[in-house]
Amino acid sequence: MQFFISFLAGILLFHTFQYFPLSSVIAISFFSVYFSIKKKFFPILILFLGTAFAFARYEPVKYLPAIKNNVNVVGAFDSPAVMIESGMFRQTLKAESALDTETGRKLKALEGREIVLLSDIELRPCTEYDLDIKFLKKRARLNPGEWNQDKLFAKLLKINNWKQRRISFNSKIQEFRYRLNRYIAENFRDDSGAFIASITTGQRVNIDEELRDAFNRTGLAHILSISGTHFGLFSVLLFWVFRFLITALPYRILQRITISLTPSQAAAILCTPFMIVYLGLSGGTIPAVRSFIMISLFLLGLVIGRRGFWLNSLLFAAFVIALWEPEAIFDLSFQLSFLAVLFIGFSLNKDTEEREKGPVIEKKISQYIRKFLDHLKNILLLTLSASIGTAPLVANHFHYFSIISPLSNLFIAPLIGFVLIPLSVISSFLFLLTGHYLFTPFVSTLADLSIYLIRLSAEFPFADIKIPAFPSIVVLLFYGGFIFYLLLNRRRYFLIIPFVPLAIYLLLSLSKGKEINITYLDVGQGDSSVLELPDGKTIVIDTGRSGREAASFLKYRGKDSIDALILSHSHPDHTGGLSYLLNRFDVKEIWDNGRLILPDNTISDIKHRSLVKGDMLEGTKYAIYILHPYPEFYTMYGNDYDEANNDSLVLKIAGRKKTFLFTGDIEEEAEKEVLQLGRWLKSDVIKVPHHGGKTSSYEPFLKAVSPGIAVISVGRDNSFGHPHKETLDALKGAKIFRTDIDGATKIKEAEKGLEIKTYTDLQISKARSLSDEMKNISRLFETW
Repeated sequence: MQFFISFLAGILLFHTFQYFPLSSVIAISFFSVYFSIKKKFFPILILFLGTAFAFARYEPVKYLPAIKNNVNVVGAFDSPAVMIESGMFRQTLKAESALDTETGRKLKALEGREIVLLSDIELRPCTEYDLDIKFLKKRARLNPGEWNQDKLFAKLLKINNWKQRRISFNSKIQEFRYRLNRYIAENFRDDSGAFIASITTGQRVNIDEELRDAFNRTGLAHILSISGTHFGLFSVLLFWVFRFLITALPYRILQRITISLTPSQAAAILCTPFMIVYLGLSGGTIPAVRSFIMISLFLLGLVIGRRGFWLNSLLFAAFVIALWEPEAIFDLSFQLSFLAVLFIGFSLNKDTEEREKGPVIEKKISQYIRKFLDHLKNILLLTLSASIGTAPLVANHFHYFSIISPLSNLFIAPLIGFVLIPLSVISSFLFLLTGHYLFTPFVSTLADLSIYLIRLSAEFPFADIKIPAFPSIVVLLFYGGFIFYLLLNRRRYFLIIPFVPLAIYLLLSLSKGKEINITYLDVGQGDSSVLELPDGKTIVIDTGRSGREAASFLKYRGKDSIDALILSHSHPDHTGGLSYLLNRFDVKEIWDNGRLILPDNTISDIKHRSLVKGDMLEGTKYAIYILHPYPEFYTMYGNDYDEANNDSLVLKIAGRKKTFLFTGDIEEEAEKEVLQLGRWLKSDVIKVPHHGGKTSSYEPFLKAVSPGIAVISVGRDNSFGHPHKETLDALKGAKIFRTDIDGATKIKEAEKGLEIKTYTDLQISKARSLSDEMKNISRLFETW
């Protein structure tokens, strides 16, 4: 055990050294001194071996400049294509070589990189292609709550050449996965097919967001990822089938077999090839590899007549994965998978000890009832242990805690685990061998029933608790507290240690006073802002083009409702995400300028207000004033597009001492009109109109506002040239924040003035000095 822990610690410390060098050196020194005092030098050697191994395998991220020209790339696909929408397919290409088609220059930074290719045709896996592609704009959004994966997206332009690679075990497995996924997609309903594919081949791309949320709310998200549940049930089923077949053999054959092996040992050996194939079908994800290793060790224990300790098996699995990919220990699925098994293992181990020491159940209770109660207790204990063990990490990343999880795992999980998974996996194997999916009607019915029950459970009131983001240090201290609990002989009263940081943070959060808190989101070339007001209300001003960024941020802040959704004007970069937000949040009111046409079926149950100049809405410690437009205002110049811009709502939000101006996309004509308001325009913060375009840089208007802070919502490398130089020049004297550079920007009214925080301010970066490390440490204690 010490070998595995020391090696993994060495990998961890190598990577943390880049961000916390002094802290890492102190940790290594403490580790070395502790084991030196105990005269155990082997763990120290292994620690440095792990560090050296991580260093040898470390590959710095290659800088990739913006690629505007078409690119010729040669590479292969390791996995089958997945249909996404509008008949388009998505597939990951591993590039072997690439060059700029116009200049002929080799693009070495692309060699070895994965490119997500979008095309209107399926390209076969394990086939080498020569393609012309066009890179799409980077889709990263710099907002709290969004996962920004460094993925490259491209569109297929032309296939120049292709050739089938030499047939290998991997290529054969990928061919099987391709055939199986295609059959499932064509013969099951969309939701059921996506669900069945996730539990048999590990393909989860086709599971829509609404269904994922239902799995999350019910605490059944683990079923979508092939892991211990799937491998465990499949291996048990295979083991008993093979054991039954072996014991049913004629006596003479059985006698010959049992000279060397017991029926259990023979069954364990026969299970192994099927487990390997299932691992291949699953796509080789981290939870699947971990589960495969642990099940294989268990089967090996049966073969050699010795059962290994569960903790050693778990650590060995982590060790093997780290050997394959050292940075995998920072992968969220790795962490959740291992934490769940770790806490289940400790709880069951403890439960066994307690049952051995506890009183004997009264004889009046029958043996069957006692077994049932024990089984029920173990299921609940298993679910609660996994939920508690992963709760801080889940809450920190996904911002919820499932309350209904014990019940859904008690009643729905057995239906999926003991019936649906075995039937779907057996049918998949038979399909690959014979071309016939044997249990199609049963699998389809069970999948439909499971999804229905999951959706129904997710709709229960208080199925989950929304949790706002909290500092990373709380998570670290929680798991650090459990380490102390385990080191202190797991005495019950020490179990309070991990929960102390959570309680302290909760008390500090409740004691904070509430003020106006405005976040200007990075939505690309569009607008969306979230206002959190002193009376606890949440207002969203504009949705951006998709609404996804606003939804992710609201989820990050633990919100499930929107008190008012304000639409400044009709253009899709401000209102395009309306349906997305309405489908995911309880929107109580919609406010607009009275010139939008909203579908009746969209807002039939929502209060609708058309605001005009002169309207005022008051709340605790704040007021909202409407400065524009009024019913008689019409644009004199320009086209319909300009007219919609000039019709934008102009809002002024006044706090206790500071004021914030939202201007939509008004242009010069509307700016001249609102100039009549004189001193009413004066504001401390302005959301610059029309993304900083030159048609919205009327200097007298900006002078009348005279902001100390200006926020420009603008897309990176946009084709409009926003923000324009004229606008930036007119804003001289104001502190300018741009969502394309700074990411999301939060401005909060505080006792001493305005507190400003940007997305980039919260990001931990590589430390090149002690001050950099201190900044990184302080960021562990911060949240948005």
